[in-house]
Formats: sequence, C-alpha cells, structure tokens
Amino acid sequence: MKKAVTRMLVLGFAAPSGTGKTTLLKAVIPLLKAGGLRVALIKHTHHDLDLDQPGKDSYELRHAGASPVLLTGPRRWTLFEERSGEADAPFFPALARLVGGGAPDLVLVEGFRRERLPKIEVYRPASGRAPLYPEDPGIVAVASDGPLPVATDLPVLDLNAPEAVAEFILGRWRASAAPLEDPRQPLVRHYRWLRRYGYNDAHSGNASLRQGEGFWITPSGACADALKARDLLWCPLAGDLPEGASLDAPLHREVYRRDPEAGAVLHSHGPYSIAMTLNGEDFAALDFEGQYYFPRVPVIDIPYERYVEEAPGAVGAALAEHRVAVVRGHGVYARGETLDQAYKWTCSLESSARIAWLAAHPGGAR
Repeated sequence: MKKAVTRMLVLGFAAPSGTGKTTLLKAVIPLLKAGGLRVALIKHTHHDLDLDQPGKDSYELRHAGASPVLLTGPRRWTLFEERSGEADAPFFPALARLVGGGAPDLVLVEGFRRERLPKIEVYRPASGRAPLYPEDPGIVAVASDGPLPVATDLPVLDLNAPEAVAEFILGRWRASAAPLEDPRQPLVRHYRWLRRYGYNDAHSGNASLRQGEGFWITPSGACADALKARDLLWCPLAGDLPEGASLDAPLHREVYRRDPEAGAVLHSHGPYSIAMTLNGEDFAALDFEGQYYFPRVPVIDIPYERYVEEAPGAVGAALAEHRVAVVRGHGVYARGETLDQAYKWTCSLESSARIAWLAAHPGGAR
C-alpha cells in the first residue's frame, strides 16, 4: 500500500559548475529512494532547452504556436511550455508546477544558488575557489573531500561517502514538520477569507505572497469563491508583469521593493474602514487594540481616474512606514511579513473602524 505523504523537504545543492554536484546526486538519489522517499529534482540550466526533434509532430505543432504541449506515452510524459526567454528561470513557479504534478517527499534542487533555500555546499579544496558557506546563511552542511579553509560549526560530510550524505538528508526529512502544501495555496485561502468574512465582495480586492525574487498575485477580476492555486500569476520584482495579473500588481511590487521584509500584501474593502475615512482624514482608533497596533492610519486621496498611475507610488510610500493604509473611497492595503500578519492588520483595522462608527452613531447600535 502506498504510504501517506505528510511532509515535503526542499533541499538544494550549491557549488560552481564542475565541482561534482551531479555526480554526488547520482550516488545519493538511489540511497534516498531505498530509504523510502519519493525524490523529485529541479535542475537549473543557463542553456536553451529543446528536447523535442524537428520533424516530429509535437515539435511542429509546438513551433506552430501551441503552448503548453503534453507529449505522453506508455511509460512517461513530458510537458513543453514556452517561456519569455528571461536569463534566469524563477524557482518558485517551477516548484509549484512540480508539486502540482504529484506529492514528492523530497525535492532536490541543483542550481538556483541565490534562492533562499536550505542547501548542501559541495566543496573541493583543490579547486582553489572560495567556499560559499561563510557568506550564505542558507548552507546547512558542507560535503567536502578535504579540510575546509574556514572553520565552521556546520556539519561537514565526506564527499566520497554518499551514504553519509544520504543519511544526513534522511535525518532532515524525518525532523521536518512542514506540511505538504502547494506554495500558492495559503494565498488562495487568505483571499477566500477576505470574501467569507465580509472584507471583499465576490470579485473585489487582491492579494499577493512574496517568494524569492518575485511574488504570486491574484488575477484581475478574480472570483474568491472559485479561485484555484493554478489561477495565480507569478510576477518578477523586475521586468514585465504577466498579462492578466491584478491591476494592483505594480502597487504590490512597489511595496516589496521598498520593504525587503514584506512577505504579503492584502487589499480589501472593509465597509467600516472605508466609511470612517471618507472624510479624507487619517484614521485614529478609539479602542485600545487599535491604538496599540495603529497609532495613525494614513488616508491617501487619489482621483479615481488617476488611480492606476498614482497608487503604486503613493501606497508603496505609505506602507513603507505603516502597517496599513487606506485609499479614500477605495479600500485598505495591509502589508505583513506573513499572510497571517497582513490578515491580522486588515481585520484589526476593520474592528477599530466599526467601534469608531458605533461610537459616532450610538442610535445605530440599538
């Protein structure tokens, strides 16, 4: 009987080309499989890929403009999908696609050295190159075939003993408690909560989650009741934004550019938050929690006809200094280090605004 998968570990292998990453992986993967893990791999290459052959139907149809193209046979299938041709492929969209195709226990990553992933460095002193581990906080162990040039408290593994490397990885997997979840799913969940609890209507607002050098965002006109993880769009922090992304995608990107610690941005339309700021004045909470969280909530006045052009700069600047900001007559923007934190600020502001409204309209509380 197939075992239930309860956790997934992502672990990179970092080293300059020619150091022996692939050789080590070829020896370690069978040992990990023998240990009971289903192992997947993501490998980055700087070379152009075309595994198909001219003259084959799939090749001709793909070059006629079909994308993606799924080529399937009795033993395996291959998906061809055209990309825009940027120099570096983004890691997290690749991981989301991989997870969406199955449920691996372990994803090994070769390449993507600059991503914030736990990594094993493969280091050969004879190469004469400087090691990565003194400067890269993502390095969790070093596999080497000789003494290291810089002392470290990290585990040092014998590069010539793949069994030791495999056992280290198995130990990390056993200790991992990360739930197996599509990395996009938390964003879908929080966007649905905004709809469920009255902060948005069925198609209003937007939400984003930062990962690596980009972020996932809800599509333009997204319906919270029907949104799926596959509907989210990946936006780079630099370069063109994808067609179909929320009109607020430039605003979200500006927030992430100004605040490297920002991990999520939520845009909502809480009725009390909007009503209590229609006068254009900054909002001052009356209740204890509101005053504790938000000494002042800036209210930005942007003419509706110039909203798309002016909102990224105005809201980005406000959220660089404040947890939440309101665009008068339009809605609330909250940024947090996590989705949960951005959601907390959204809910807390709406609660404070409701208390302020009830205090100003005592007859309405009856």
